[in-house]
Amino acid sequence: MKHRLPVFALVPVLVALVGLAALPGSALAAKPANQSKATVFEACRHGCHYRTVQKAVEAAGGYAFKNKKAKVKVAIRPGKYVEGVVVDGTQPKKRYDGMTIEGTKKDPKRVILEGKNAKGELGAAQNGIEAISVDGLVLKNMWARNYESNGFFIHAADEGGQHCNGYTMNNLLASGNRSYGLFAKHCIGGKMINSAGYHQGDSAFYVGETPCDKKNWNVYSNTPCQKKPVWTLLKNDKSYENVLGYSGTNSKYVRIIENAFYNNGAGIVPNTLDSEGYEPNGWNVIERNDVFWNNYNYFLAGSAFHTVSSGLGELSGQTVNYPTGVGIVLYGSDHDVVRGNRVFGNYKWGIASFSGPGETFVANEGNEAKNVNNEIVENVMGREGADPNGEYDMWNDDTGGGNCWGANSANSTFAPGNGKVPLSQIYPLCPQAEVEYASKSVPSINIAAGLQIASLSETGNPSTILGYAGTTPPQNQQCSWKRPNAPHPAFQQYKPVEIAPKPGEVTC
Repeated sequence: MKHRLPVFALVPVLVALVGLAALPGSALAAKPANQSKATVFEACRHGCHYRTVQKAVEAAGGYAFKNKKAKVKVAIRPGKYVEGVVVDGTQPKKRYDGMTIEGTKKDPKRVILEGKNAKGELGAAQNGIEAISVDGLVLKNMWARNYESNGFFIHAADEGGQHCNGYTMNNLLASGNRSYGLFAKHCIGGKMINSAGYHQGDSAFYVGETPCDKKNWNVYSNTPCQKKPVWTLLKNDKSYENVLGYSGTNSKYVRIIENAFYNNGAGIVPNTLDSEGYEPNGWNVIERNDVFWNNYNYFLAGSAFHTVSSGLGELSGQTVNYPTGVGIVLYGSDHDVVRGNRVFGNYKWGIASFSGPGETFVANEGNEAKNVNNEIVENVMGREGADPNGEYDMWNDDTGGGNCWGANSANSTFAPGNGKVPLSQIYPLCPQAEVEYASKSVPSINIAAGLQIASLSETGNPSTILGYAGTTPPQNQQCSWKRPNAPHPAFQQYKPVEIAPKPGEVTC
């Protein structure tokens, strides 16, 4: 016999069903709020309440604003999403701080943010995901490709107390973007880990314009940028076939540890430019990375990508470009440490360090691109002769001061310049006394050694940094490469990639 509920017993059930039907769509799509777990908003091409990532993000932001203690997650099911996602922390009645946006599968290729034919508010979508003034954002398990600007872009304006601190970019892939793959600007502290990027028009990984404690800080103040530094970490990343593997314009407090940078135009390039605030770059640690085969001549027509950079400045009316064929470049660096890296098979130089010579040749107003107080130590160069770097393992232009070299692998080679300055002066042993940035004994121009420039009247010598970087046409930089007679010996699972010039394209 079946037991029937009395009529009065059905009333609470009916009331609950009516209440459920009255809930808004966003609440229906999300799992119940739990203070220890995230409320999930799912996006998918078919079968979800949200058909686009953008709509799911906005719904999650609105829910988090109304539920101040709630954690929110946007979970993206496998598929291709032709859109540009904007996470705008300046929007009213939205809270994006602490949000997670992630693909539901561990393989980042299962969730594709596609820039080709993607539309934004003002035309073509510029970025796969752009986050503006959001703290603690987590991006995970996605592939952003073919965007007009960047794959994943987290930034904040240097005004109104905006910030983008404590982000995490984990297990991401970026490819074919016009500028950068993973890009963080004006943020304090963050992570770019377990990710990869290729075919970017600038760099696969970029950290720039690190803020200081005071907005008006400058390097001549003799005070630290951050009294209690908050570090950014790049670890277990792979960067290949980009203009630059890593670029850090005016970046500070960045640890680049145990990554692979290979087959780029140049590998790791912290640099100082007037285009960003808080000059110079400095207080970075580049440690235990594999930096090899960075000989991709992206100036050639056959390149799968082309540079978006307009160069570093001008030399005698010619554009100065980033040097190709170089593993690690310190350009205008302050207190950077380059330690324990394996650097090999780069056709020009293994590790190069130089200053921007004020306003005489390269535009650098304020003369803030000096190389000072850097340490280059304990690096293994050229695989102990099995896969040598081209002209030299170590190249320094003898500007700045307080820099030192020590305990690098035996038989490392050092560029001597014109021979008028002893190697012990160009490459002094560690430790060295620190120098004052503003000291007149710390020059940004030094022609004595013939390394920065041969002479004021001779600017085209490719053995000097200004002559090499100012090569015209720029694809001719490879004319002075020193290639080994034998192919690169095998290294793990990697394969060297180089571009062959078309007939007449390189005019050596």
